[in-house]
Amino acid sequence: MGEWFERLRSMMGEPLYVPAGVPWEGAPVELGVQLPSDYRAFVDLYGGVSFAGEWGVCSPRLHLGSMALSGMARWRFDSNAEFRVQVEMEDEFRRQERTAVYPDPSGLLYWGRNTNHNHLCWITEGSDPDRWDVALWYRGMVDRFDGGFAEFVVTVLEGRYRREAEVLVKGDPEEWDLLEPEPMWRPSLDWTGRDWAAEWDVPAGSTQMPWRRQLTGH
Repeated sequence: MGEWFERLRSMMGEPLYVPAGVPWEGAPVELGVQLPSDYRAFVDLYGGVSFAGEWGVCSPRLHLGSMALSGMARWRFDSNAEFRVQVEMEDEFRRQERTAVYPDPSGLLYWGRNTNHNHLCWITEGSDPDRWDVALWYRGMVDRFDGGFAEFVVTVLEGRYRREAEVLVKGDPEEWDLLEPEPMWRPSLDWTGRDWAAEWDVPAGSTQMPWRRQLTGH
């Protein structure tokens, strides 16, 4: 966790809400692996998060609609079924070597996505999740980032990620209306499915973040 998580926390500020706790101890059995400590600390503090209305960090969910599977087991199902289907379709379309998806050895395990259905993943190499690199899966391609979850999020927020255009969704002004301004981040759903952003009435086009504790001067 360490320096990069603290840097990310400093950038985002402290939330005024407390998301429901995730039972991480169940991950090794239900998901098959424990998840990196910086990601767990992030979700414990913020829950799920949407950045600028374009991309976000998913939190595990206790219940998802009428599905029999829930929690970590549902996440494994989503990775091994729904995400895998999307990846394999792109591989087949491009006639390229198959991309490993978790629980394949060293497979991609997603933790976030953007509104264009590009996925942010860990490359599950090795037995220590805190040493997993992040990768962006987009249009059948994999861009490996030399670093973990918190370092990747900081790099994107600071505008230093080389594939930024594949993470951020920018409308073409010649084809789309200009997108309204968005807050740097807003809370999303937590473990119990509570939508924390709905607790505050923020008008469209506002960049206010009333869910963040305001810093006071000294």
